[in-house]
Amino acid sequence: MTLSSFDFTTDKPALLLIDWQQAIDHFSDLSRSHPCAEQDSAKLLKHWRKRQWPVLHIRHSSRFSESPYHKSSPWFNFKPELAPEVGELLITKQENCAFAQTELLDVLCARDIKELVFVGVLLNHSVDATLRMAAGLGFQNYLIPECCPAMAITTLQACEYSADQVHDILLSNLEGEYCQVLNSEQIL
Repeated sequence: MTLSSFDFTTDKPALLLIDWQQAIDHFSDLSRSHPCAEQDSAKLLKHWRKRQWPVLHIRHSSRFSESPYHKSSPWFNFKPELAPEVGELLITKQENCAFAQTELLDVLCARDIKELVFVGVLLNHSVDATLRMAAGLGFQNYLIPECCPAMAITTLQACEYSADQVHDILLSNLEGEYCQVLNSEQIL
């Protein structure tokens, strides 16, 4: 199947890289979808840098010292292939939503950014929370599914859903109302 290319409506869509820290590899024993998400995200990041479009890195800094996302953790740093470069914006958050108690909204408004492309971890955590808020704030959102892995879950009724099932359910719920789901090939 050949995908049609995609054109943004503005000349500066921002790539929002959420929580691409080494901690994701130590976050849970549950399975994760899209094992190549880091490499796929790195391709998009390279594309953004080449075009000199805005790149924003979101870093989670947990308040809980036992979390792999705590600043004292050996896994707090970004994955090397997705680490910020000089001049790229870095927003540190303590909540799932990158807009909660951060300067993210002010930064986007000051730069007149209206389109956000989401890549990061996890789709069923920080990506979902941030994307929903961005939609409520009026941003045009695009989600790259192969760059936003999900984690398996067990429900309160002890039903188990695989990471792929969780990923598919969330994409189906978000598409249309909160974002447009695009394959990275459409952008590249």
